[in-house]
Formats: sequence, structure tokens, C-alpha cells
Amino acid sequence: MSFSERNEIIFGKTGAEKLKNSTVAVYGLGGVGAAAAMSLVRSGVGKIIATDFDTVNGSNLNRLIFGFNSTVGMKKTDAFAAAAKEINPDIKLELYSDFMHGSDAGMMVREADFHIDAIDSLNPKVNLIIGLLEKGEKFISSMGTGGRICPEKLEFADIWKTDVCSLAKFVRKRLRNRGCKKHFPVVFSREIPCDPVEPEEENTDGTGRIRKTQGSTVFVPQAAGLMLASYAVRTLIQPENEKKS
Repeated sequence: MSFSERNEIIFGKTGAEKLKNSTVAVYGLGGVGAAAAMSLVRSGVGKIIATDFDTVNGSNLNRLIFGFNSTVGMKKTDAFAAAAKEINPDIKLELYSDFMHGSDAGMMVREADFHIDAIDSLNPKVNLIIGLLEKGEKFISSMGTGGRICPEKLEFADIWKTDVCSLAKFVRKRLRNRGCKKHFPVVFSREIPCDPVEPEEENTDGTGRIRKTQGSTVFVPQAAGLMLASYAVRTLIQPENEKKS
């Protein structure tokens, strides 16, 4: 029995075949991006391009879908690859363990049928978004999920119609400053996040400023990842869905 057998009932044979022949690029394999990437694997996407520079650490285990004691210390790209192959040994993977600097993020747009932005850092995120927009790529972007506990407050929206979320606010501001007024879909939360706390050990951002620690739960990041993956899948098989309706 194929792992994708139940998917075909929903997607149809044509839709499932389209997914098998599709490539999706996922930028960032944190709580959100990891859930999105694994959901794409389970949905039968044939090739996934994943980019993340980080390794799995103990603080990830409360929300990272492939975060286990056995994967602590592994590159997130390697941990993702191992988990993906356990589900679909035939999946094609293209992995990049690169840090996306603000200056080069736009140049790191991969060749794919759809793109998912799950980057946390503001400067690389905005540069990647602008790169995707300039190339006319199909994509969706995740806004802030940290400090939240209510997945039911997540929504799809155009970036210019978001509110409450501070990350979305800063993204909009950066885009306006760059003269970018183009529209694109995002997943964002209307939940007001809790306040971050002072770290127990000194943790700076490289400028001497103390970086506070934001709380996280499994609920909102993984729910956002599921929404991103669902949007990607529906976009890729849209003609099949339209045919059914």
C-alpha cells in the first residue's frame, strides 16, 4: 500500500501526479518550516529544496517536528532528509546548509514550482520576498508565531491586510522603504504574543545588546506550517480542484 493512497482520494490521480512531478522550495526549517516541509513530503511532493544553516538543539524539541534527542546536534537539513526518506524513500531532496544574509537572500531563490518562506530573521526574509516577487515566483510567507498558544487565531491574508503581528508590520515597513508595493499571501496570527524574558545566560546579538528569549509552543508554529503546505499543495493542483468543482 502506497503512503499516498489516501491522498489520491482527495487530490485525484491527476493532482497526485502533479505533486509527484512538482518541486517546492522551503526556506527555513524551524518550527514552522519543518512542519511545512514534512507536510509536503507526506502530501507526495516529488522534490523539496530545503535551506537552513542551523542545527537541532535541545530548545527545539518542544516544537520541531523532527526534533528528538537522537537528532540534537544534527544539521536541520540532515535531520529533515532522514525523516523525509523514512516516509518516501523515492523523494528527491536538494539541501543547502547556508545562512541567508540580508544581502544575498534574494539571490538564493531556487528553481521551483512553489516557494515557502519560513525565515525568522527580518532582513533575509524581506530580501528573499523581494527576490521572489521580482522573479514572479509563486510563494507564501509565514509571519510571527513565537509567544503564542492559539492556532485558531492564524489566518491567511494579503501582507498589506495583516494587523496585530509585529513581524508583518516590520515586513510591510521594509517593503515600503524599498519601494515594493506588490501583493503576496501570508499566514499570520491575530493573537497578541507574550513578552520575551531576559536570558539566564548572557546572549547578545553581536552588537552588545542583550537578546531576550521569546517563548514558544508546538501549537502555533506547526499549525502555521500545515497551513503553508496546504496552500502550496492547493496551488499546485488548482486546475484539478477546479475541475472537481
